[in-house]
Amino acid sequence: MQTILLMILQVVVIVLVAPLFDGMARKLRAKLQSKQGSDIFQTYRDIIKLFKRGRTVPECSHWVFRWAPFFLFATSAAILAAIPITYNQNMGYGAYSDIFVIIYLEALLRFVFGAASMDSGNPFAATGGGREQMLGVYVEPVMIMCLIVVMLAAGTSNLVTIQELVKTGAIGYQIPSFAVASIAFLWCMYVETGRKPFDLAEAEQELQEGLLGEYAGSDLGLVQAALILKQFAMIGLFLTIFEPWNFNNPILALIIFVLKAGVFYVAAVFIDNFGPRFRMTSSMRKNALAALAISFIALTLYIVGA
Repeated sequence: MQTILLMILQVVVIVLVAPLFDGMARKLRAKLQSKQGSDIFQTYRDIIKLFKRGRTVPECSHWVFRWAPFFLFATSAAILAAIPITYNQNMGYGAYSDIFVIIYLEALLRFVFGAASMDSGNPFAATGGGREQMLGVYVEPVMIMCLIVVMLAAGTSNLVTIQELVKTGAIGYQIPSFAVASIAFLWCMYVETGRKPFDLAEAEQELQEGLLGEYAGSDLGLVQAALILKQFAMIGLFLTIFEPWNFNNPILALIIFVLKAGVFYVAAVFIDNFGPRFRMTSSMRKNALAALAISFIALTLYIVGA
């Protein structure tokens, strides 16, 4: 029961704090572009303003489109709850705090996003949804191969156990396969945070608001909050596996995690700010093939015993 309460605590805290770091990232992006920009609390104001507005849905849409925002937010929150931040000493929660659980939840989130974009009846949203699914085709094989290396090295898929093994030095960067896998997984983490050149196709000059084109009001606010949570969840997964230094005290562990994830989230702006989107059929493929090659090298190194 205590662990369940800790799961709820970490989700609630990150839900409340994540928009602050998003506001910091927006402010930093504006400064890098020599603009004034809004203050760091603007994301809070945007989401609150959207929640004050009513729902509007296309007449041609079905329950998939109407319920997708709730599914997206719930799935993002479930991924966050599965990451052992505050309950990093409880080995008994491998049934939920498990790599396979996170993989399936992340796949569910991507599927719901794509289904909702097609159910909107907007061809631009469907095209943006197709682009998001293509990102999954490129990213997920790399991510799974990296996680296979980690699971084989640890002998388990339980994130709590893996985190403890890395902390104690039983596995870690001293193992070449683990170190190489961390490089490819870092690329996956950046792509999954939705930053350029791998961001959602939502710019007016590209696909007329893309995936989110038909959402408005509270639905749009909920989807945006879900996307921010997903970004923090993917950063959290990387930190849990490859950089798990933390405190045993739940409150201190949560504070340190938020600070570490926030630093990664804001620092990504430096990459985000200096580069266009990639064409899916050319540049994105080359980047994905390079990351796939790195993950394959990591798996090969493990097989040969390195």
